[in-house]
Amino acid sequence: MKKLIAIISVLAAGFVGTAKADITMSAGSNLEMQSIGSSTNLSIGGSLGFAFSQDLGNGITVTMQGLSFGNDVAVADNIMTNTAGALTTSTTRVSAANTGVVTQTAGDNNTVGFTNVNAITTATMTNDSGAIDTDAFEQISFATANGTLTYGSDIEIAYADLGVGDVLSSDLTDTDLGTATSALSFANKTGNGIQYATSFGGSALTIGYLMDNGGGADKFDTSATSSNTMAIKTAIPVGPLSATIGYYSDNTAGAKNTTVGVSTSMAAGNGTLSVAYVSQDFTTDSTQMSAKYATTFGSASVAIGYSSTDTNSATNTNDLTASISQSVGTGASVFAEVVSRTGAAASTETSAVLLGSSFAF
Repeated sequence: MKKLIAIISVLAAGFVGTAKADITMSAGSNLEMQSIGSSTNLSIGGSLGFAFSQDLGNGITVTMQGLSFGNDVAVADNIMTNTAGALTTSTTRVSAANTGVVTQTAGDNNTVGFTNVNAITTATMTNDSGAIDTDAFEQISFATANGTLTYGSDIEIAYADLGVGDVLSSDLTDTDLGTATSALSFANKTGNGIQYATSFGGSALTIGYLMDNGGGADKFDTSATSSNTMAIKTAIPVGPLSATIGYYSDNTAGAKNTTVGVSTSMAAGNGTLSVAYVSQDFTTDSTQMSAKYATTFGSASVAIGYSSTDTNSATNTNDLTASISQSVGTGASVFAEVVSRTGAAASTETSAVLLGSSFAF
């Protein structure tokens, strides 16, 4: 990640004598290979993003999420692409060449009439499957010494989802893995809403509320009946431990999802040990216990995680994940990841291995 001084701000400084606006740019790319069952899958992806910030000079800093482009196995291409048979809906009219037709009235040797014939055909093309940057200008934040208030159309507030057992960094690693029989559900965790984060006395507090958990709209009616979601999270130091507690409540179509989660971590040996417990009261109740241990060997980062999820009337799902990452230069690294699952749908893949490289620019 690099911080750039916006050219426009520099130009403005020449006129007003100050330059406070910054543009933060981030970019990255990755190349990965996954082995799962009898298949070997290759993926190349990347991202490019901009954020804009301005110090108002009165103790408030405004930050706006800017353009964000992504392309990998977890994100549909959101830079405009056209493929055969997938063009913007439209109608095309093709005119045939005008044809002169000579007519003469019987018995009239002096009158000749011409009629122009214009043949028109219509062809309607299908919708375009591409999109143009669906992640632009979604959030704006106001930061003061007392905390940060964020408003946006894509706020995520699943604060109670505190499981620590997944140490995978790539979305490709567990792609095509068998669907978990037991799983937590946070279907309406993202939408139009606000989030406030602050800290006091060594503790941190985050509160979020979605006025419309459908999300994705630049205009929405906050007075209309909608599905709302609220959540709260606090991090508290407890002696040598760091504990986080989260609560999540979602109301959608008459069904209420209430989830409580707690996680804690502490130094252990040459690394950090983390454990977590999540309990969910939904259409079918679920509980999840998880643990993770992260350490380093030389300059390599190593982590192993385990989670066990129990949903009523369903077989327990147990996931074991592991990862190792080694830096090979500034902003570049190579890594390997492994996932193994029990309690997946029958006749599906239960394990996968991934090798990858990552570059940050």
